[in-house]
Amino acid sequence: MEILFVRHSKTKVNPQIPIPQWGLSAEGIQLAQKLSAHNVIKALDVIYTSLQTKALETALVLAKPNAISIKTHDGLTEVTSFTQSYEEDVEKYKKNVKEYYGGTLDRINSGETKQEALDRFTRTLQTIVATERDKNSIGIVSHGNILTLFSALFKDIECYEFHTKIEQPDIAVFDWEKQTFSSFFGELISPPPTSKYTPWFINGVKPSGGTP
Repeated sequence: MEILFVRHSKTKVNPQIPIPQWGLSAEGIQLAQKLSAHNVIKALDVIYTSLQTKALETALVLAKPNAISIKTHDGLTEVTSFTQSYEEDVEKYKKNVKEYYGGTLDRINSGETKQEALDRFTRTLQTIVATERDKNSIGIVSHGNILTLFSALFKDIECYEFHTKIEQPDIAVFDWEKQTFSSFFGELISPPPTSKYTPWFINGVKPSGGTP
């Protein structure tokens, strides 16, 4: 079985509403539409998505032209340390993220530790695989930080640097039986013209503790 991990498309930042309710920007919709034509998307049997709006909207854009069924699972959500509240202080944001990934800060705003988030995400994947055991290819639409932490279990990456480079959207193929990536983020699709991915804090706009 193949798992296609999808990092949601570009987000429209709106500090007036909770981070999990942020949807896609106009560019994000266009990028997701472009991605929907990719052969790895067309080959999916089903798409599972986080309940966050940006992930749901990405899944809908990918699924509709390909007549792929969509299911949701809240266990695919972002690490909650990154979505509890919006942080306006750029330096505080960068400090929190570096300390969180470096292991000197366990939680941000009472959210999940890295291990708690990984345990939750891994259990969710195991549940989905068991449920869809007759399928060949499953899409998982999720978020940058949790995908970074999961990827680090199988790839030699420096998490803080990697989480700033994974695109919106981006995809990677994971062989479930072999427990290895057959293709990694940044390898299957061309980055958008504005790439490399620009962290939200460059423009002073970002969620607390991580990229949305």
